[in-house]
Amino acid sequence: MIKKMMWILVSCLMVLSLILASCGTTETTGGAEEDEGDDKVIITETETGGTKTEEKEETPVSSNEPQYGGTLSVVLGGDIMGFDEGTTPDYWDVAGHLTHDELLEGDWAQGPAGTGKFTWATNDVYRWDSKSGALAESFEIIAPGDMIFHIRQGVNYGLNSNSEASRLVGGRQMTGDDVYWNIDRWLNIEGSQVARSARDMANAIVVTQLDDWTIQITVPTDQAIYLASYLVDWCSVIPPEIVSTYGNMNEWQNSVGTGPYFITDYVRSSAVTFERNPSYWQTDPVGPGMGNQLPYAENVKYLILADASTREAAVRTGQIDVYFGVTVDALENLTGTAKDLIIKQGIPAASSSIGMRTDKAELPFSKKEVRQALMMAIDYDTIIEEYYYGEAQLPSFPIVPEPELMDAYLSLGEAPEIVKELFSYNPEKAKQLLSASGYPGGFKTSIICTNPMVDYLSIIKDMWAQIGVELEIVTEEIGAYNSRWASRNYDEMFYTLWPSSGTYVRMLALTGTGVGQNLSFINDPKVNETKSKMLEAFAAGDQAEVDSLFKNLMPYVLEQAWCVQSPIPYTYAVWWPWIKGYSGEYSPGICNEFRWAKYIWVDQKLKREMGY
Repeated sequence: MIKKMMWILVSCLMVLSLILASCGTTETTGGAEEDEGDDKVIITETETGGTKTEEKEETPVSSNEPQYGGTLSVVLGGDIMGFDEGTTPDYWDVAGHLTHDELLEGDWAQGPAGTGKFTWATNDVYRWDSKSGALAESFEIIAPGDMIFHIRQGVNYGLNSNSEASRLVGGRQMTGDDVYWNIDRWLNIEGSQVARSARDMANAIVVTQLDDWTIQITVPTDQAIYLASYLVDWCSVIPPEIVSTYGNMNEWQNSVGTGPYFITDYVRSSAVTFERNPSYWQTDPVGPGMGNQLPYAENVKYLILADASTREAAVRTGQIDVYFGVTVDALENLTGTAKDLIIKQGIPAASSSIGMRTDKAELPFSKKEVRQALMMAIDYDTIIEEYYYGEAQLPSFPIVPEPELMDAYLSLGEAPEIVKELFSYNPEKAKQLLSASGYPGGFKTSIICTNPMVDYLSIIKDMWAQIGVELEIVTEEIGAYNSRWASRNYDEMFYTLWPSSGTYVRMLALTGTGVGQNLSFINDPKVNETKSKMLEAFAAGDQAEVDSLFKNLMPYVLEQAWCVQSPIPYTYAVWWPWIKGYSGEYSPGICNEFRWAKYIWVDQKLKREMGY
């Protein structure tokens, strides 16, 4: 059986987001001892004793009625990168997801707790119909690219009497002037995600404060997607006086927001501790606690554990309540001793596949038939069954089969025969295509990757050798590799993580020259025309038209074989039964990791009865 390696986790280092994943195993069983001396969390496993045994009684049943109190503990695989979105991109400011609010956020009532339209299992749902009002009570599209936001009244900044910065703000009401000031800051401060990734929108946008509580934002129609993705459901509101007093909010002690929690402690590379904001403005929008003031949990704790085996030990012994990005291998390791864990299967938002220089006429990859031959020479069925243990899917490019994207996704069952043939192992047909393209004996090529990717690419190398294609695998250290990825600086082939599926409206996988996008150097008139139509439809709020345009283009895109696809493996979220009101959500909205924490509650009685 082909040995499975966790190469995909390392490739995800290129993605500008925190990875909460697991690899590695441990031979011990039993409980864990937690030492919180000096606030540093150290988790060790022991051979005897502990909080849990293998011969455990059936899980006790407890009430599903929401309750207040308790602590929710989650884990980060890396340290906090900053506390001010003006200087730190939002996806690195994961503490801010609990301490601050944005204008809009993912609609919890449309998630598993409500209608189930969205899973909130990834962080890249770029859809107007997925959003609900947060600091903007409501919004309206009055014309394509022209929107009005009605700012919520009666929202106060949290008042933490132990914080000098919070006392400075004094728990005052957030105002429309604050929102206008923050928008201006997002657009102009050099470190913000808007300034980094949506410069054209920032330069073209017109922001007008119509009255004390109403703001109008107008952008060109082809930039409206950036308004949705980088402005209103990404950037959070802070009190201007914090910046005028301290210069920025880089230090956690200066963190003041309208969010459901305060930061009360941060120990670098160890833990972040949050305390409930008793004056939070939001109520539970759905379910048995509908109308209750949020949040429910008294405290939230981010444990920062870089070592995978330590993270798994913490999960198994109940020190971590919720854990994401679990691979099949790690899942078996976790549930072998922690049999009460609740498991939910999901699919990552992005896949790793082979990009190539299709723009160089002198290279074989400039010919469609050669690219098709490379795909036909891969035995995808065997790879899925033996390398991924049957837990993977195709197609994985240019989008993956996320539930939120199924109206835009073209499955193999729906695809025309020519596309189905590309995923069917046919080395003889592949040889014929190479011969007809001027490569009767095959050719030599090279691919750049990192060490953890070699195992998978060695399989591809062996399969391509059967049709005369000699592949040289060139490994680089992660820094040099990421630089190549960002600048698209490679001569032939590059094995990489492609843009997140949620970016499909912008077609980052198929167009453009920006950081980490269009990794096969595609410049196709049909694709470009469809992209323009999709952006216009998005600006008008017509999601059905956006999805229809994209899906109708997919037979053509997949036939071109611009990317030699790899199957995308499933991952899993796991959590303990005492976490209630939860269904595996990861990010309600765009890069809103852990924002779901305000909606869930900890069944403390059940946790005690289970021995934790």
